[in-house]
Amino acid sequence: MRLFDIKTNIIPRIDPNCDSISDSLKLLREFKLMGLEKICSSPNYFDVGDNNLSGILIDLQKEASKLENYDVPEIFLSLVYPLNNELKDFNNLVSINNSQFIYCKFPTNGIPVNYEDFIKNLINNSYVPIITNITHCSLNENIKKINELFEYGCLFDIDIFDFHNFKTKKSISVIKHLEDQNSIITISGLNKLDNIEKSFERFSKQTKIDLNKIKNLYCWDNPNLIISS
Repeated sequence: MRLFDIKTNIIPRIDPNCDSISDSLKLLREFKLMGLEKICSSPNYFDVGDNNLSGILIDLQKEASKLENYDVPEIFLSLVYPLNNELKDFNNLVSINNSQFIYCKFPTNGIPVNYEDFIKNLINNSYVPIITNITHCSLNENIKKINELFEYGCLFDIDIFDFHNFKTKKSISVIKHLEDQNSIITISGLNKLDNIEKSFERFSKQTKIDLNKIKNLYCWDNPNLIISS
């Protein structure tokens, strides 16, 4: 089973649980042992500051290459942008592997007043927003607004770890609706699971999404399509 987790946290001194390069290398090794062939490092925008993410990832991979038999996943880069952010410069955004796809997330509580303007600005600048937390934010109570996001041009990523931890009847209903309208593009959060296979099986049973589709389309084919676009 080849897997691509398109939303991970492995940047030293920026991401949680990564206080050093050593911590990051340990996580990368664990990811590889879990069966993750590829990952995308996706820190939150507000955590990055002026740090050079590309340079940090290059240094991290150099350190990994110095270690004998230390196999790690292939690493790509992105940022997760909060939808309550008032960005002015749309020319220097960090999309997923410099593709047209870009991560966005809602606040856990509350709905930003200007989120639609932010999304429309992204789309007008030729980006495809991928909403990463639609099932556990305040907007999941409003199917009409979710449909509008899809109509604008947004797609959705389902964090399977968050799903299992914050699952409600409403979140299951939202995922089923997203699947029915073909608006899910990826499933992420695999790196945080204790048992990927069992988690996939539970997720498939609860959402009625075909197990092979979860593994092959949402956790491999589509992530690869994104980074090559």
